[in-house]
Amino acid sequence: MMIVDLIDEVDFKERLIALGAPVNQEQSLAEVQSSVLSWLQLYPEQVSFVKDLCVEMQKDTTTVLPEVSKVMAAFV
Repeated sequence: MMIVDLIDEVDFKERLIALGAPVNQEQSLAEVQSSVLSWLQLYPEQVSFVKDLCVEMQKDTTTVLPEVSKVMAAFV
């Protein structure tokens, strides 16, 4: 049996919310991307935390859904 860590849309949003990003579960990924990019312009001190989060979620042992990975790429 193979166990895979999977980062889906729900996980991604939960982790951004934990960082304090203005995101909620009802938003689409496009809305999340827009909200986070706007937030990072207002609070540039948060950029490193978001980048670190994205790098952490893309470790070799983790599978990230392609649509989530595309949004992450906008933050790194």
